[in-house]
Amino acid sequence: MISGTATQEPGWPLRTWALMVLGALFALAVQQLTDLPDSGWEWGKRLVGSAIVFLIVGGISFGLSWRQGRGVPAAIMAAVCGLIAGGVMLWNGTSGGSFDYLVWPMCSGVVASAVFLVLYQAADARHPHLPATWSWAGLKDWKRQTLVYADVHEAAWTDALLGGMSGIFTGIVVAIAFLLAEMFHLVKIDLLRELLRKEWAIALLFGAAYGGGMGLLRDRQVIISLLQRVAMIVLRVLAPVLAVGLVAFLAVLPFTGLAPLWATGETTPAMLGASLVALFLVNAVIGDKAEDAALSRPLRWGAMALALALLPLVAICAWSTGLRIGQHGLSPDRLWAVTFIILAAVTVVAYAVAILRRGDWVARLYRSNLHLAFILGGVALILSTSIVGFDRLATADQLARLNSGKIKPVDFDYRGLWFDFGPPGKAAIKQLAKSAKDATVRKFAGDVQKLGYRFEDAPNDLARHSGDELDKRLTIIPRTVILEPMLRKRLTDFDACRTSGPCTLRYVPGDDYAITLWMPEGCKDCQPDITLLDRGPRGDWGKDEPAIVVGPSKQASKDKKPSAETLRANAVREGKVEMREVRLRQLYIDGAPYGAPIRLENAAEP
Repeated sequence: MISGTATQEPGWPLRTWALMVLGALFALAVQQLTDLPDSGWEWGKRLVGSAIVFLIVGGISFGLSWRQGRGVPAAIMAAVCGLIAGGVMLWNGTSGGSFDYLVWPMCSGVVASAVFLVLYQAADARHPHLPATWSWAGLKDWKRQTLVYADVHEAAWTDALLGGMSGIFTGIVVAIAFLLAEMFHLVKIDLLRELLRKEWAIALLFGAAYGGGMGLLRDRQVIISLLQRVAMIVLRVLAPVLAVGLVAFLAVLPFTGLAPLWATGETTPAMLGASLVALFLVNAVIGDKAEDAALSRPLRWGAMALALALLPLVAICAWSTGLRIGQHGLSPDRLWAVTFIILAAVTVVAYAVAILRRGDWVARLYRSNLHLAFILGGVALILSTSIVGFDRLATADQLARLNSGKIKPVDFDYRGLWFDFGPPGKAAIKQLAKSAKDATVRKFAGDVQKLGYRFEDAPNDLARHSGDELDKRLTIIPRTVILEPMLRKRLTDFDACRTSGPCTLRYVPGDDYAITLWMPEGCKDCQPDITLLDRGPRGDWGKDEPAIVVGPSKQASKDKKPSAETLRANAVREGKVEMREVRLRQLYIDGAPYGAPIRLENAAEP
């Protein structure tokens, strides 16, 4: 678990002060860059964003890798990490419009930087020299001597703990600074309080605290190693627990079927999350070298069960994503999901082969982890660029589905293409609005460009929800009639038939009122939501509030008797409905009506 001498280093107090100064300067530079005015030039935004990410990632990388006498190699490696992460902005731009468009490439750039940094740290600590020869055999020999799994494992854990604990230290320092500012404010000394209101001062404080905290912690490497050891010992105990849970989950699937999983719409994230936790706990059990691996049979059996349970979990992920792609086509987020599933599949196959073969399966897992680190770093590096172009692939697939007739123009995801598919999606929408053969496509493509943000209603939502979708779930009583457009539009609102769930409409042509009975989809025990709609003078349909507000809550009666709301709904279905005239009183102030009408029965006795 702790390699001992390879990556350990003596304390170096000067480094703490140097990192404090460098952290303050880097943070100040980042703050100044964020305050630059927007010139409107796309490449200007890219350069500024790239510089900010370069300073943050490069600065942290240098703080983690700088060792005494190895400043220049650490600076070069930090620059490489900064360029990889900062290059994401240059490759992909800043105006993709969706969460996935820039965040996932940025995560890929950070992961690639982290992997290469950890490999550099492990190599530099054990064998800080370049290969003797640059032939393939020379490189393999240098790799075998330089990259030891125990060193790589320890460097990764150390970096994670240093980064997290430095952040905690920074938070404490900032909290103390604000506390002191308020204390001095109590005695009418506001210098510190006013200073902390300056953005540049806050940047200096954050940067100095983070750099100084990292330097202090690096001088106390024994504490970091002890924390790592304690964390691994505690976490490995959870491996059998999760193994039992996953095996039980997989055992019940043949009886429950996969339909409940598909109905959630979150199958792939849940299965990938469980796989990631299982993978983490397996590595907690095996440690980073043979003498640190758990000797307890339940722990080792639990780790083996977890590793083998990953195979069906990843298979479920692949099946779920395949179904989604078959139903809705490609999108950038689904292509990212496919990428994650492929990486997960490679990992679980490597783990299964290592465990099922005879011999020392733990040693084989060490070798597999080292090879997987190179694969992860290389794939993440490629994904951080625009070489693959998930937005282009997804846009082409969606247009092909539209042009081939696989999806109707009214059901096409214009809003998703405009907001979630990056520049290729926006260009496709503009082209559809300009030259699509179908007038419906041109209309919706033009209207979607007027939306201000992602979560506004799509221009084709109303047409889709009030068309065939509404007809499939709507029952009209006492007989089926053709509904006027204004009423169909009103039925899809949140307080009538909404956009899903069975709905009953009681309406007679010519009446100025209608009644809707809506039930949540798949909820047989829920009470119906009853809404009275009345036609206004302009033909629009409003909602008349009932005397008793009724909602689709579950029945609470223990004797299973129908609730009052259910009885009302049954009466509506049976036609026991009539509209009566009532006399009301209205308060007038200075000749104008004021407040709601009052029933005559509420009048005071004379």
